[in-house]
Amino acid sequence: MIKEIQNVTESMMSRIFTQEVIANNLANINTAGFKKDKVFQEELSKAGNDMGDDVREITVFQQGPLKETGNPLDAAISGKGFFTIENRGEQFFTRDGHFYIDSTGFLRLKESGRVMGENGPIQVNQANARITIDKKGRVFVKGEEVDRLRITSFNEPYPLKKYGNTLFKAETDAVGEPAQDFTISQGYVEESNVNPMEEMVNMLTVFRYFEADQRVLKTHDELLEKMANQIGRV
Repeated sequence: MIKEIQNVTESMMSRIFTQEVIANNLANINTAGFKKDKVFQEELSKAGNDMGDDVREITVFQQGPLKETGNPLDAAISGKGFFTIENRGEQFFTRDGHFYIDSTGFLRLKESGRVMGENGPIQVNQANARITIDKKGRVFVKGEEVDRLRITSFNEPYPLKKYGNTLFKAETDAVGEPAQDFTISQGYVEESNVNPMEEMVNMLTVFRYFEADQRVLKTHDELLEKMANQIGRV
């Protein structure tokens, strides 16, 4: 019975974790470039010995829909690859292309870092200059090419870990390479790939399972209490 109580308790904890993941997905429905997370349990039983379940969180990198913004500094990737962002000497990767020009003339992702080109951080200098980004990621200022967006690709499954809501960092020893199969859409951003209806259904399903676990645990508590009373009368 103690083992059953332990199993139910672990099940409830995993469902709480799953609800937290779903809640974060729903909170980022309108976050450009956000990639939803899912939770799955991997059975770790080996040679007939029960070793429990390992609850894991994975990111779903499926592309989200593109939304037209009309902002010439916005860019969206169709196909493979990630924008490369530099922050304090470290490289991060993202599908969020909601850029702006900072006070020093560099193209930047809000609160994340400078947008990298093939020749380093992209500097356009003039905030009001006519900026064009073509389908290959080449950046033009007043018709003159200044650099090309560094779009980095990784082999699937992507060796990337989330760093905040829209940034990813490569795992140790993971090496990216210049992406080939992509196009850039200027004046668009990639929306979150979260399906709100699907997430709501998942949340309700997990909640029902959690309630069922609670009922099982309550039944065990009542049995233990009855056994303790019987022992006390002996």
